[in-house]
Amino acid sequence: MRFRFLRQARAMAVLLMAAALLALPACHRAASKEEKALRSELRQALDEQNYERAADLARRHLKSKPHDNGIWDRLTRAQFGLHDLTGVKQTLDKWRRTVPKPSPNLDEYAGDLAAAQKDDAAAIEAWKSVAAAAPKNVRVLEKIARLEKRRQFWTKEDAAWTALLAVQESASARINRALCRRRLHRWHDAFEDLEKARALAADDPEVQRGAKLLDGTGKFLAEIRELDSALAISPNDAGLLADRALLFLRAEDAELALEDAEAAGKIGTWAVRPKLFQALALIALGRADECEKLGVHKLIRLEALAPEFLETTGRLDSEISAERSNAELYVSRAWQLNEIGQPILALEDAETAVKLDPKAAGACAEASYALTKLGRAQEALDHIKRATELDPNFSTAWQYRGELEMARGEILSAIDSFTHALETNQTVTALEKREQCYRRLGLLVKAEQDRRARVELARTSK
Repeated sequence: MRFRFLRQARAMAVLLMAAALLALPACHRAASKEEKALRSELRQALDEQNYERAADLARRHLKSKPHDNGIWDRLTRAQFGLHDLTGVKQTLDKWRRTVPKPSPNLDEYAGDLAAAQKDDAAAIEAWKSVAAAAPKNVRVLEKIARLEKRRQFWTKEDAAWTALLAVQESASARINRALCRRRLHRWHDAFEDLEKARALAADDPEVQRGAKLLDGTGKFLAEIRELDSALAISPNDAGLLADRALLFLRAEDAELALEDAEAAGKIGTWAVRPKLFQALALIALGRADECEKLGVHKLIRLEALAPEFLETTGRLDSEISAERSNAELYVSRAWQLNEIGQPILALEDAETAVKLDPKAAGACAEASYALTKLGRAQEALDHIKRATELDPNFSTAWQYRGELEMARGEILSAIDSFTHALETNQTVTALEKREQCYRRLGLLVKAEQDRRARVELARTSK
């Protein structure tokens, strides 16, 4: 009886084992089919940039495949797509802890995360570890090059593009290295790269943008090279730096213009040209709001600055650098700045002149002109009155005083001021303004006398 029971138990066990073996392939096939479907759906979600769906699918998939590098990779990509940097960091940490042999992509993503968080040093370190393991990884080499560009480490950027080009020739790498070498003023090398980039892909938008920039520089290259040579001998010459900044502005290379203008401004704190050139470069770079901190009106345009103005302000900057306590030089520069509609800078120079020489009538007059443009009418009137007190024969100041008084409705005072101006120097404008004042008061005979005098003066002046 006992032996019969044992035989039956063994037979049952054999049957159960057989059934299990038969069922196993079916279960495996079902699981494999479900896994393939999940992978396919995950790939599709990433292709469609449905990152939220992709992240959810990847997390579900990891529950059954926690050691799969590919799934961790897709989850990280999805989180980058969602700009979920906190999630990316957590995923990378879990990936590193969970998978015995993580994919090299993990280190690349660690670099991407550091770059997104503006930790450039950590990004470079991570990417360089990937490049060391895979020297032909063009994608990582390009990331290194572009980050060095962002950091403005031009020599390192040049080396990174060179390393990439040693692995793979491309128009993008060529034009980027050309633009980098322009930053280093390696003009021959830059134009050589430009020509190779054009030969590879002349119609590429990136190549065309770079070519436009370098072609503009090419028009002034001889003059730029002369200044390069001069600055190699005198690197701290603010005047030379400003001269080169002006050339880059004319060449429409705002980046290099800004670089030189900023350097000139730091060295020559007394100079006004660097401020004007910085503002022009900032406007060209779409950063017009930064002009305010320079005291430059953001409507300034290079084409509106006459060669005579640029030459005169350059000379005045140079003279002021040698004679910082010469009030007359500041007055002259204030006049120039008022003429081009830069009242903040003009007022700064006029106030400096007044500090140096409290009896400088011209400084008070220039301050008045600037204050009027800045909407500070009462201060403007006070300064122009001071100018006429300091120099009773200052006809231009008397005329301007009359105009300010006229604008305030102080007609009798205005007539008196215009009369003082005309006693020293007869001008059509002063006669016209006094005529208008007489007419306002109904003094038509006097108005007619001024009209006739004005017509006669205009006729004889021709």
